Amino acid sequence: MSDSLTPSPFCGDGPTEDRLRRAEQQLVIHVENTPLAVIEWDADIRVRRWNAQAEGIFGWTAQEAIGQTAYELNLINEENRATVEQLLAEARAGRLTRSRITMPTRTKAGQKIWCEWYISVLTDETQTIVSALSLVLDITQQRATAEALAVSEARMRAALASAKMLAWDLDLVANRWETTVDISTFYGVEPGPDYSNPEAALRAIHPDDIPRVLAGRQRAIATDEPMHYEFRGRIPTADGQTRWFATRGQVVRDSHGQPVRLVAVTTDITDSKRLEAERDILNRQLQDAQRWESLGVLAGGIAHDFNNILTVIMGHAELVARELAPDAPARHHLQQIEHACRRAADVCRQMLAYAGRTPGVYGEVDMYELVQESIPLLTIPARKCTIRLEPASPLTPIRADPLQVRQAIMNLVTNAAEAMGESAGEITIRLWEQAIGAETVDSGFHLPPEPGRYVVVMVSDRGGGIPAEIRSRIFEPFFSTKFPGRGLGLAAVLGIVRAHKGGIHIATTPGQGTSISLYWPVLPSTPTATASPSPPPS
Repeated sequence: MSDSLTPSPFCGDGPTEDRLRRAEQQLVIHVENTPLAVIEWDADIRVRRWNAQAEGIFGWTAQEAIGQTAYELNLINEENRATVEQLLAEARAGRLTRSRITMPTRTKAGQKIWCEWYISVLTDETQTIVSALSLVLDITQQRATAEALAVSEARMRAALASAKMLAWDLDLVANRWETTVDISTFYGVEPGPDYSNPEAALRAIHPDDIPRVLAGRQRAIATDEPMHYEFRGRIPTADGQTRWFATRGQVVRDSHGQPVRLVAVTTDITDSKRLEAERDILNRQLQDAQRWESLGVLAGGIAHDFNNILTVIMGHAELVARELAPDAPARHHLQQIEHACRRAADVCRQMLAYAGRTPGVYGEVDMYELVQESIPLLTIPARKCTIRLEPASPLTPIRADPLQVRQAIMNLVTNAAEAMGESAGEITIRLWEQAIGAETVDSGFHLPPEPGRYVVVMVSDRGGGIPAEIRSRIFEPFFSTKFPGRGLGLAAVLGIVRAHKGGIHIATTPGQGTSISLYWPVLPSTPTATASPSPPPS
């Protein structure tokens, strides 16, 4: 028992005094056995009582501590002196009988510990302090544990935030949840509502996907299987893309097997969804390229073999014609054979153009001059339509075969005239120069060009537009919405532009018409002309 057991002033002779003495001894024993440091102070803040726990916590023995003030024992740090002085002033003024304060304290060895002080003040009828009692709990270990837990939680939150993840814990009984990241920040929704309410948090989800989210949670609760579902956010990203999220979690049950919590992590998978879509586009482009290459090889082989056969037919027809009299009836049939062979040879040339095997004479071409000179020829396939050539700014020359370029433009005009039908209308040819970057190429390009600078020729009609279901097939050889046997015109355009390492862009609106733009690479060694800022039509 501590040396702090001083005789009570109430102890005297007689049975009453004995009972009081025994009661005080029992109280002292209880005080010594408590896990709290028990310190009694007099009116001058000097130690009157100092139990064993006080010795263990602060290091001073009762003999060393009794009679010393709190300042002499260095129990009060300088940064806490003002707070303690304020409490003493309140107590001396009779306005404070008890208080609680948490503050750091120094031990006899100089070690800093954290303590919770529970202080009770006893005053007499004149509000003068008779004594004060402090019950002190050392919370150093608990505080260190709490700080370590806070640091660990902060690290976890930072890691989740950097990984675009939101961890959440849904209390199924109270219907409340806690999240590691603010809901409005994570989902991009407006701040303000009480998102700790799961019903309010559903506002962050795309309305069409709310049933999927609720069904995913309910399925996990019903089957005890891991929870996994994907959904879209209500608010798009800054660039207008759809936000995508994925949730994985597990049901927590109590000792009776009842579901009490859902613990899960929701991940922002917008970027991965975008990459997945881009990968699908690239795969489709690769498959299309392989298909076009195979068709090109096939078309080129057939065209060469067929052209050789036509050469033999034409040669023998000419030999027969030489042996016939000028007025021989058979000469008319030979002329029909020759005419048919020339038409077949034209089909061969179209197939070779599609295959990219047409030998060309490449040189420097001024696109505006070429188109302007071709207007008289273009009026023939235009039929009842008029052709309007919009003035163009000075264009950088391109390196191309002018015959093939003219053939490609003529095929587009022919296609535009057929789209207009029997009604008279206007076909517009527009030219401009444009720089293409990696971010410019979108799904509107049927043949995406490489990044660079291009002269663009756009042929527009005011026909019925191209239906979405056939838009990807219009450049296939022998595909046509007209009668069978047509469909090499646009296929030849594809082969010519591809041979020139250019691009093709399609813009079409049902009922309003179609614009097909051909991109021709400019000469790299030629100084760049002042280009029109016009973007590709959309």
